[in-house]
Formats: sequence, structure tokens, C-alpha cells
Amino acid sequence: MMRSLFAGVSGLRNHQTRMDVIGNNIANVNTVAYKASRVTFAEAFAQLLQGASRPPGDQGGINPIQIGLGSKIGSIDQNFSQGNLESTGQSTDLAIQGDGLFVLSDGSRSYFTRAGNFQLDADGRMVSPANGFKVQGINADSDGVLSTGSAVTDITLPFGKKSPARSTSSVTLTGNLDAREQPKGTILATQGKVFGVEQSTSNGGSGSDVSGLYASGAANGSIFGMVPDSTTVTITDGTHTQTYTYVAADTGVGTFDFHSLRDLVAEINNTFGAGGFNTMTAAQNNTTGAIGFTAGGAAINLNITSSNPALLKALGAANGALAAAGTSSTDEFSHVATGSDLVVNLRNGSGQSLGLVAGNTVSIDGNVGGTAVTSGSFAVGAGTTYSQMLSSVNSTLGLSNITGAAIDSTTGVMTVTGDGGLTYELSGLNIRSAAAGATNFNAVFDSRAGNYVERQAASDVTHQAAITVYDSIGTPISLTMTFTKDPTAPNRWLWDASVPSPAAVTGGGSGFVTFDSDGRLETFAYNGGANSLQFDPGSGATAPVDIQLDSGALGDINGLSQFASASNAVASSQDGYPMGNLQDISVDSRGVITGYFTNGVNQTLAQIALASFNNPSGLLRAGNNMYGESANSGSAIIGFSGTSNQSTITPGALESSNVDLSEEFTNMIIAQRGFQANARVITTADEMLTELVNLKR
Repeated sequence: MMRSLFAGVSGLRNHQTRMDVIGNNIANVNTVAYKASRVTFAEAFAQLLQGASRPPGDQGGINPIQIGLGSKIGSIDQNFSQGNLESTGQSTDLAIQGDGLFVLSDGSRSYFTRAGNFQLDADGRMVSPANGFKVQGINADSDGVLSTGSAVTDITLPFGKKSPARSTSSVTLTGNLDAREQPKGTILATQGKVFGVEQSTSNGGSGSDVSGLYASGAANGSIFGMVPDSTTVTITDGTHTQTYTYVAADTGVGTFDFHSLRDLVAEINNTFGAGGFNTMTAAQNNTTGAIGFTAGGAAINLNITSSNPALLKALGAANGALAAAGTSSTDEFSHVATGSDLVVNLRNGSGQSLGLVAGNTVSIDGNVGGTAVTSGSFAVGAGTTYSQMLSSVNSTLGLSNITGAAIDSTTGVMTVTGDGGLTYELSGLNIRSAAAGATNFNAVFDSRAGNYVERQAASDVTHQAAITVYDSIGTPISLTMTFTKDPTAPNRWLWDASVPSPAAVTGGGSGFVTFDSDGRLETFAYNGGANSLQFDPGSGATAPVDIQLDSGALGDINGLSQFASASNAVASSQDGYPMGNLQDISVDSRGVITGYFTNGVNQTLAQIALASFNNPSGLLRAGNNMYGESANSGSAIIGFSGTSNQSTITPGALESSNVDLSEEFTNMIIAQRGFQANARVITTADEMLTELVNLKR
């Protein structure tokens, strides 16, 4: 009977222990990284009443007869399953995913924890806030290098630590330079117009359209308003009259139409000459361009009219009575000068000869890019053309563009178009002759004020990219890269580097960059044989500051490129920085702590160590969410995430307790019922003893 009493007592005691464990689990339902415990029971002991016997002969064997003497605590285990992660946003809150544990130290021995709610103490050491135990790991050296072979020690994050200044050694250039951009050249134009005599020979181009000819004299202006198949000229000699019609293209003599003065002269001679009325003849003067009329053997009364007022005035100058063999003349005619006109026949806008004669010399002076050019001249010959004069101008000024010195076919002015860019800017153009009769020529072409108007100023195509670089003491210096399109090569840009005073470029400050036909980088070079940009910072720092300009890989577009798109090239990055102080940290999944300094530098500061055990359930709980080694946990295997330990760290988060309340409440009910049942065993045994005692009565 006593056995049942003691068995019931052991059951009560053990279920009370189970309730203690359940209560502790529930109490720690919100404890950071708490691992739930569980109780398992075992039979305490069994009293042998009869031993077992083997089967004798044909009979069966007999099993042993035993009575159990109650229960005992078999084990109290910890459930090391992963808890849920809760984001906190605090950089020093760390959660482990995996079976690793953080390593803490009190200065004499190591402890282990899953609770990563760490803080920094006054000395910058990472500690557990519950007891100040220090988090263990390895600290990086002054260059931010981790030595994973080093012994673990206290992790120290020195807020306020200085990051020394670093001199810039490399600048990266990226972006596009617009292939469409072209530098502009100076365009100078004479104010005075230049005309050629309207001669009847091939030199003067007597076939010029009447419309647009310049008539000096009564008309004194250009003849405009000629309408094909409508404008007419009527000529009478006092007896005979004939009308001629202006046409777009003359088809021959005898059609009574004309396009040029030559056509008109031919028609007049056909009508009034020896083959016609034989009263007069007409001829064009090769010196003045005027049409002269000569009466035949009898006097005539010449009268020329036209439906075009300007042409009427020009031709009407010949009107009047002519005695036998008498002569008269129209206004002088000239056309907008062309390259084939002889320079000795050129006229100004007033119809006056420019005065050049064979044997004169014309000098050509000017400035190209600010440098005087005084070596040009050409000799005037009887057959020297306007085009040859322009060629001498081109040669003297070194013009390589297609336009160069040219004649404006609509206005008669000479234009000189310089090569693109300020390097070839034109100024001070002076084309003149020292000959006594060349006054009118000089009045058009020499350098006196008002002779030339600048229709277009020379300009470069430039693009600038600026970046702040640093010397050895951290002085910020603005470096400006100026790219200028080379006017002589379509795929070439010149570059120039500049820094503000007192800094000064001492070497490698200019060069060029070329691109292939696909817009890819072909060459990036320094002038003068340099291989880097150098400048004296002028601040007392180490001089020179030596910088490699990185324009990208040749044959690629990852750096500089040249496409038909807007220029957006930039100096995208540089590797220098001023002095800075540590102001913030972050932790990555490997437990590497990176420091962020006020100068923009990011540097590795430390790496947090993790421990693992062969039997984590064998660890001794040491309070404050910590564990210590035990004889059955095995020794700590200390390493780092991603190498010897496969656990990872989640920064800005904490691991929650893995206690399952539904499970704990269920276990609580089971424990309660077990306790009640064991209590009933005791009360029932007591009643049985009472009955036994009552037998004596």
C-alpha cells in the first residue's frame, strides 16, 4: 500500500516540475531569442517480486513480476529551433539565422547568446546591455583589412575616429561627346559689292540674264521685274519699228525675243542691220558693257522703250537723233562678279572700275587665331581672274574648308569663311594694292573701318566636366576638364585640364581623345609625352598631385563615347577625400561591420564572431539569455559567417522567442490533469489504509 502512496507523491512532484517549466516558458514568451524548454518523465524504479524463468522442457517460460515505484524527471531539454525575426531598424540589433551563437566575454571567460540586442559603451565597445559583457570578433587594421587568422577579441567601434585625407590619384571620365557639333568659323563679308563688265565676249559672260544686271547711269541700279514672255523692248529708227520679248531661254536669232543683252544686240542687228532695214547697227562695249548704236548712211531718230521701267531708263539713254554714221550709247551694264571675271574689269557698286591694271601687285594681310599673316600677295596680269585672287586669299590665310574666300552670287560681295574654332579666328583682313589707280579696289577690300562686316564670329564647340579632387591634406580643389572639338578632324576632341589659383597645372594638362567611326573610344592621350595629369596644389601639401585620367576601355563605350546625341560627358568619380570622422555603422549578413565617415569614406571596422556546438542542447544556461559550455555541449567552434559557420546575420532585427503559447497551454492542461490523477492515487490509498485500520475495531 505504501508503494502507491510514494508513487503518487513522485507523480505530484514531477508534474509540479513540469508546470514550473511551462510557467517559465510562458514567462519568456517575449524574451529576445529565448529557447523553450520541455520536461520528459521516466519510470523511477521497478521492484522485482518474482524473477523470470526459462521454459523447462515442454512448458513455457515465466516473465518477471515487477511493481513500479513511481516516476522521475528524465530530462529538461531546450528547443533550439529558429525563432521568428522582428525588424527593429536599429543598426546594432542583430539576429542569427542558423545554429550559431554570438560570443560574449566578461574578461575572463566566454559566454554565448542568441540575443543580439547589443549596444555601444562609452569606450565604443559593442556590449550586451543586460550585463555589459563584450561582443567578440576581430577588428580590422587601419587600412580596413580583416585578418581572419587573428584571435577573437572585444569588438571596438571608435566613434570619432579620424579617417586621414587621401590625395586623388584617379579620375573617371564617362559620357558622350556630341558627334553632330561643329565649330564655327569667322565669316567676313565686304560691304562693297563687286561687279563684272557685261561684255560681248566669252570673258564677260554676255549671256547673263538681263534680270539682275546692274545699270550705272540713268537707271543706276539693278534691273529687276523682268517677266518672261511679258516684258518687251520696242525699238524704232523713225521709220521702222520692232518689238522684242524677254524670254526665259532664247532659241536663236530672228525670233524677236531675247534673254541676254547679247541676244538683244543680235536681234537688233538682224532687224535693222544690213540684212534687214539697213538703217543702223548695235554693238556691246567690252570695256563698259554699254550697247552702242551707229546710224547707217542716213540720219535716224532712235527711240527705245520698254515695259520694264529700269530697263527703259538704261536703254533709253541712247535715244535721240543720230546723223548719218552717228553714234549713241545706253547705260553701262555689269553683272554680279563671278570667278571667271578678270580683276582688271571688276567694278564697284557705283559702276566704277576698281582700277587694277596688269602689272599691279596686291598684298594680303590679316590675323589667323590672333597671329599675324603678312606673307600673301599676287601679281595682276591681263588674264588674272577674280577666282585666282580668291585662291591667293585662301592660300595666304591657310583656309582648308570648302567655302574659304568666295563670291556671293546674289549680292556680289566677297565672303571669307575661316576654318572652325577660335584657333582659326579671322580678323584684320587687309587686301590692298599700292598702285596709284587702285583707290576703288582698296575702298572695297582693305582693312579700313566698315569695309568688312562679321557675319559670323568664330566659336569653339566645347563641353566641360568638373569634379572636386583632393590633395594630401584634404584640400578640395576644383578640376575642370574642357573638351574642344577639333575643327580639322571629325572624330577628334582636344582636352585641357585646369585648376583654380593658387593651384597650378605642372604637367599633362592637355591632350586629345579620338573615336572610331562607330563612336567608340579609340585613343586618349596626353600632350608632351606625359602619362598623367600633375598639378601643384599650392596649399603646402605634397606636390605634385598625380592623377590618372580614366576614359574607359579602348574600343568600348563604357567611358567616353562620341555619338549623335547631346554631350553629357562628366567626371563621374575620383578616389580622393578629405579628413573625416566615424559617424555611423552598418552590419552585413557576414557580420562585417562597416564604418561610414563624414568624408564619404566607407571602411571595414570589424567582423563579429559566431560559435557553434556539437550539442547546443548541452549548454548550461547562465542567465541573461546566455549559455556556458558544459561537459556534454562540446567545446565552442568559433568562426565567422560564410566561412567556418554557415549561419547568417540579419542586421536591424532581433530573434523572437520560439515559445508556442498554444502548445504551452495544452501542456499546462496535461500537467494539471496528471497532477490531479496522482493526487487521486494518494487519496485513494489513504482511504484504503483507513479501511484497513478500521478492521481492528
